[in-house]
Amino acid sequence: MKFARLAVGVCLGLAMAGCADPSDISTPPGPSAVAEQRGDAPSSAGSTAFGTQRVWGNGMAVTVQPPTSLKPSDTSFPQSPRTAVFTLTVVNGTKTAYRTSQLSLRAFVDGAPVAEVRDSVQGLNGVGAGVTEVAPGAETVLTVAFAVPAEPVRLRLVVEPNGANQEPSATFEGVA
Repeated sequence: MKFARLAVGVCLGLAMAGCADPSDISTPPGPSAVAEQRGDAPSSAGSTAFGTQRVWGNGMAVTVQPPTSLKPSDTSFPQSPRTAVFTLTVVNGTKTAYRTSQLSLRAFVDGAPVAEVRDSVQGLNGVGAGVTEVAPGAETVLTVAFAVPAEPVRLRLVVEPNGANQEPSATFEGVA
């Protein structure tokens, strides 16, 4: 047991010294911490529950809050019976500015992709509309929505801070 504590201390010391692999993703300790995933692991390796912050080795962090359900307006696109609305907090813990235009989000229900909803009447203009430059040490909040069936479903949200199909990624999952 003493050896395990020492090993954890050494690993944390190396990570704090900047010697950690920048593709590492970890979940900080705390009540919402539920999973750990490496950035180079395939998305099928595991998911993190909504509400958990994912932190990459370079300091970039993303939190996806549990979704709220919304009835789409008549002008929403695409039309759907219901919209799952997510609030994402992006914290730039890196040493360089981060542009949210790099962020890619993909949602899946039962393995099938679901469309991002744009509904300007309700302030849902899509992830692309939230183009912001986040200074080192700063954070920004984005709101995105996806078309879902009328009944609650299990939804997976893949977050790729460096663009579509670029590593590292994190997969959040829960009921929407």
